[in-house]
Amino acid sequence: MLKSATQLFSKNEVGMTELHINDNEWLDELFNWADSNEISPSSFPRNKEQLLAMTELSLLGCELTEIPESISCLSQLTLLNLNKNKLTKIPHTIGKLSRLTHLYVLGNQLTEIPESIGELSQLTELLLGRNKLSALPESIARLNHLSVLSLWHNQFKEIPESIADLTQLTELHLGWNQLTEIPAFIGGFRQLIELSLGCNEITQVPKFIGDLSHLNELSLWQNKLTELPESIARLTQLTHLMVSGNQITHLPFSLANLSCLQVFNLSDNVIKVLPDELNNLQGIVEF
Repeated sequence: MLKSATQLFSKNEVGMTELHINDNEWLDELFNWADSNEISPSSFPRNKEQLLAMTELSLLGCELTEIPESISCLSQLTLLNLNKNKLTKIPHTIGKLSRLTHLYVLGNQLTEIPESIGELSQLTELLLGRNKLSALPESIARLNHLSVLSLWHNQFKEIPESIADLTQLTELHLGWNQLTEIPAFIGGFRQLIELSLGCNEITQVPKFIGDLSHLNELSLWQNKLTELPESIARLTQLTHLMVSGNQITHLPFSLANLSCLQVFNLSDNVIKVLPDELNNLQGIVEF
């Protein structure tokens, strides 16, 4: 029995040693990565306890070309800011950051997003603007708490259907892409406050736009619109309507009902004068 106990102790001791080595490996990887990228200790502590206690990590504009997989060990993170770097991918281990609520990867060189993004069930804000994305993983549909999704300045030719179930969105930014239409599922985003679709190739605004009753800001500037639907008048909470740089020839008289409207940018269109029926908009319209 004594011999077995000794053997058992030895095995446990070896196991503990292996764990300690593995522990040091991920820590060393993170520290070496931070050192090689000259990330200041004030932004990225070189102390294990401080590092593991971090809830917010901002690495804005650090010229980073990669993020180590061991970033997943920082399990207390709720905010990760990787904006304005030179990243071409996000490590698949990102999905292990289960407490993450804010993920910012704007202004990089991403061409795809890992499927593991769908494991970030607490995520409320996801900023992916100014990258090279043309598609999103199906798993993004599992981000049930997502409120803000920014995909502007990418290479989308259509709004990804994988976001159709994200009905809690309050902001959706898809400007500066190659979109030609607004799909029907957008009409189900009844919580939207801001919808940005400027600088695309959209030719028509569908009638269901009027179902987005909470909308405050609607940006459709620099598209290929020739008219606006009557249903837009149902957006009674609309404060900003941006449709400059289109080919609009006339406006629905029902726009007069938009009593909350504060900014109506109509510059660079065919129409140059408001009809008498819309005289109440004279003070806010910009030609």
